[in-house]
Amino acid sequence: MNKAQSISTFQVSKNFPFPQKRQRQDHILKEICDAFNSGYKRIILEAPTGFGKSPLAVSFALTLGTSYICTSTKDLQSQYANDFSYLKVAKGKSNFPCLVKEDFIREGKYRCKICFSPAGPRQSKSLKEVEDLVISECKHTTVEYGPCMTDEAFRDNGCKYRTFQKDYTVIKKGTKNESVFIPLVNIKNYRNNYSTWLHLKNFNTGDSPVTDWRACPYFDQLNIALSASHSIFNYSSFLALLPSKKNLLSRELLVLDEGHLLETELVKFRGLTISKRRWKRYVSDLKIVDFGFDDIKRWIDFLIELETKMLNLLGNSSVAESMAIERKVKYGWSTNKKRKSNENNNRIVSSSNLFESDEQISRHYEDLSVHVNNVLTDEVAADAIRDTERLTRTINNIISDPENWIVSDVIKENYEVVKVEFKPLDISKYCKAVFDKCSRTIIMSATILNYNTFCRNIGISPENDEVKFIQVPSDFPVENRPIYPMNVAYLNYNNLQLQETKSAITSAIDNLMTIHNKHKGIIHTTSYEQLNFIKDNISKYNARRLIVTDPEIQREEVVQEHFYAKKPTVLISPSLHTGLDLKEDLSRFQIITKVPYPNKSDRWINAKRNKVPEWYYWQTGLKLVQAYGRSVRSKDDWARTYILDSAFQYFLRKNRDILPGWFLNAIKNYNLS
Repeated sequence: MNKAQSISTFQVSKNFPFPQKRQRQDHILKEICDAFNSGYKRIILEAPTGFGKSPLAVSFALTLGTSYICTSTKDLQSQYANDFSYLKVAKGKSNFPCLVKEDFIREGKYRCKICFSPAGPRQSKSLKEVEDLVISECKHTTVEYGPCMTDEAFRDNGCKYRTFQKDYTVIKKGTKNESVFIPLVNIKNYRNNYSTWLHLKNFNTGDSPVTDWRACPYFDQLNIALSASHSIFNYSSFLALLPSKKNLLSRELLVLDEGHLLETELVKFRGLTISKRRWKRYVSDLKIVDFGFDDIKRWIDFLIELETKMLNLLGNSSVAESMAIERKVKYGWSTNKKRKSNENNNRIVSSSNLFESDEQISRHYEDLSVHVNNVLTDEVAADAIRDTERLTRTINNIISDPENWIVSDVIKENYEVVKVEFKPLDISKYCKAVFDKCSRTIIMSATILNYNTFCRNIGISPENDEVKFIQVPSDFPVENRPIYPMNVAYLNYNNLQLQETKSAITSAIDNLMTIHNKHKGIIHTTSYEQLNFIKDNISKYNARRLIVTDPEIQREEVVQEHFYAKKPTVLISPSLHTGLDLKEDLSRFQIITKVPYPNKSDRWINAKRNKVPEWYYWQTGLKLVQAYGRSVRSKDDWARTYILDSAFQYFLRKNRDILPGWFLNAIKNYNLS
């Protein structure tokens, strides 16, 4: 085991971001120090909700000098940044307005070619009122749809709002008082270039606020995060930037918060969905032939044919030709027309070569010249470029190891395929590029549960002498966090179809909400079907208390509504089991409707279950314990948890070995012997 530079326990303690450490935090801090000093490169820390994992990670980040911190949601990013101001947040393009489009909006000249249609229903509104309404609801005014995505004239320094990392200065580097900014001399250069910008000729600049230069908010926050010593990303942003060695430089420490979600995030990032609804915007005559679930090679040919059409549409047929040559040389892949019927000469590619492929794809699309010849609107062209880059990456991933990929879903309407999904089964090879970005890694979660399964799932050998597993019990008083098994009904698929079972569930939930009629709380369902049935069948008073999540509404909006509501609102959702802090009066009770087994009718889940049986129960345990951890966030906090599903007892008997002792201790009338 190679020993890296020694870390001083005293220095880590000195860098603890709060005035005091809890006794257990101090103990774990020393244990992590000892592990790093003994040569361990990766620490896997399982510590319950409320232990204070974040300040511990920040202590090591400050001591080692540079770090990337990844977490699962944008609200968790904001929570980190609010607690530790020296962590610089990087969020995606969709979170920031495009200033070029803002100029047109301000001057009353903006027309989104997707959203604005004067021929649409006006309902006695004036044209100006219709325009204002459309603009307020338009989703294409962000940087994600800015002209810098599609228009050569706005690429790179063509947009004078865009800033560049080389123009930023860092002072007090590596300290809690670090500051990243653009010096005045560089701001003057930006202003001078801006003043002669042809874009401004679109407006009457006499009294127009357009004459004031300001930095593009997306590139400004990204450049600050990339220049700073310590940055915080959500997983999707970090994975998207990972192939760019030029921008995302190596650092000393990588912190993967909510680390149990690494597989989910990588499958989401690597997977691909082709739907007629989306892709017919680009290829109007798109036809998805049904090649079934098992003929992956014919599906690859379909994807390559679609990729070729897209690149031709974007005016880049030469890129398609170079891709074909690269795939032949690197992967031994030929399209169906050139492949003999019994030929199977594709080569499985290593994880390091896969990462090189990602870099090459990223460079291809960064340098892509867009010549859409008015076939696509700018907004649709921006989507087309992103979707085609994802398509290219997925094709290369599949042909590098076809056996690792599954056609996870084929959806038909009127006997025609309207959607097909592809997902990787084993994400371990994609983890290597993540871990290699920094010298050391801390993976943190309240729910590692099965250490061996977790390690194998992310490509780490549990016996590896460079990996240290540290497990922390909960010191929250058990009387503050009781779990009540209600045994309302055995909730398998068949029973959930019965009216009798549904009525029993809604009656139990209605009664519990009435008992807690002065408390805020949360109800965890396993589907929107359950959610809607509960909402429609409880008493009107309790139904009015519900705040419902919706896939079309930003998660933060829903959660904020609950946070600031004065009445005792109750969140209800199939998707709030992780990354949510409902401390103190934000939740005094939580209802877990059903043991959250992954859906076996999902082909990807079933394939994972067949390949690694323990994975299925591990995933169930993760979700169950995560849901339990939403409401009690400190020693003095309290909340009651009710589990309605009588299948909970069976799950306990079968899987008690992977569930934490502090969870089992909280279950009322449960015999641990």
